[in-house]
Amino acid sequence: MVSEAEVERLRREANTIFTRIQAVEEALEEARREEGDHWDDRELELTLETPRGDQIDVCLDLDADAPENAQRRYERAAELEADLERKRSIVGQLAPLPADPVAYLVCYHLDRVGGNYPRSMAGHLDADRGHVEDLCKEIETAGLLERIESGTVKQRQVKAKKADEVRQHHTYYRLSQQGDHLLRFLEEREGKLNVLRHLPDGQTIAKRLARGGPDYPRMTAEELDMEFEYVRHLYRALRRVGLVTTYEGSIIKQNERKLKPKDETHRKHTYYVTTSVAEQLLRDLDEE
Repeated sequence: MVSEAEVERLRREANTIFTRIQAVEEALEEARREEGDHWDDRELELTLETPRGDQIDVCLDLDADAPENAQRRYERAAELEADLERKRSIVGQLAPLPADPVAYLVCYHLDRVGGNYPRSMAGHLDADRGHVEDLCKEIETAGLLERIESGTVKQRQVKAKKADEVRQHHTYYRLSQQGDHLLRFLEEREGKLNVLRHLPDGQTIAKRLARGGPDYPRMTAEELDMEFEYVRHLYRALRRVGLVTTYEGSIIKQNERKLKPKDETHRKHTYYVTTSVAEQLLRDLDEE
């Protein structure tokens, strides 16, 4: 997890490398002339004295010079700090949820069926099984999911299963009380506003639809150079939250679609448009 301590550590290392730049360059040159384990991962462990006189261990990239090693740490620190600032702007109830559209879909799925296991969820959500398994563990750690610990799982408990009784050969999950509260929060205006802050690219997609008219995931992915599966799940998550909805008309007119205007477009895909709620929230974000 990103922390201020990690940002400070990176900057302290960068400052130290610049302060001891000659010693760092000499250590790198010497390591490049000698054989050793450092060639396996092309990294050099070095102990340096900080400007304050403390000892600090740094892991240097053997293929980069001293200034490059320091600059990379400054750049990484800036990225992490920006991520921290983004998370601080998110209402506390939403912060524990992984910033991944599939995480939203997992929660909504479990809310509908009562409980399920990752492999089954992956099938229902048309998502990668390993990814769903990892997300379930992460969401459980955050307190939004809990495991169903009974020896068997009854049909009345798990609507996704058809058998009267299913022995628990899998790890089943269900929403915790905290997870249920989070979905209730997402029904509120403030919850929807913070989804646009929380989901990477969520605001980008919503603004694209609000300004350009109806669009579909594959076209969005191609034009924004994003992975199609990611964009597809992102659209679905935004729809579940109530920020986008499907376009219901059979023909899209020229004045409705500014992205690639034609006289009219016969629908061959599922097109999405922003909801009125999303359009108002986007205006609010522009004014912040």
